Amino acid sequence: MSWGTADPSATALYRAQTAALVPITLIRKRCACNKVVTAKQLRQYGACSACVRAAAVANSAREAA
Repeated sequence: MSWGTADPSATALYRAQTAALVPITLIRKRCACNKVVTAKQLRQYGACSACVRAAAVANSAREAA
């Protein structure tokens, strides 16, 4: 069985479609504090790292009081 070479038009179409896509990890969104972060970070933590740290400090201060 011989595979031969790929159809040039199919290869060009594939390259055009994949070049137009942006990886989900690079899509930028805005946090509630208006800081630009990646969509992945917002999905994982619900906020930017500064907001997550601030919330952790606030929670630990509440628990200590």
